Amino acid sequence: MIRAAESRHGNKPLLVPVTALVLGAIMFLTAWLAAGEPVVGLVMLGIMLAYAAVMRFGQRFEAVQILSNEPPLDERHAQIQLRAVATAYYMVLVVALAGALWEVSQSQPGAFTLICSVGGLTHMISAVMLRRRV
Repeated sequence: MIRAAESRHGNKPLLVPVTALVLGAIMFLTAWLAAGEPVVGLVMLGIMLAYAAVMRFGQRFEAVQILSNEPPLDERHAQIQLRAVATAYYMVLVVALAGALWEVSQSQPGAFTLICSVGGLTHMISAVMLRRRV
């Protein structure tokens, strides 16, 4: 039983760092080949490499464990993760709303307006669905 759990979760600490490395490489190639900005691509790759290193080698720190464990280790970790996601959501919401207001003031609705629309609709639909399930 323990061996099954170990094998199931044994590669998990590598999943996030490897994914970060792949995304970093994709960002680098996209910035370099599509936009002609290899320096910007290298900066994005560096950020993803740093993130991958923290997620791979920082597992002994509780904050990193909270970020990387699914399911959460305990109720406290689940609560911290929930609050962190909510804080990130609110920050993205503030930036998206500011961008959407700027776009509307320029009479050119664009990406920020789309992000606000998708986010607002998703929030409303998920609230209705979760209310029925909980």
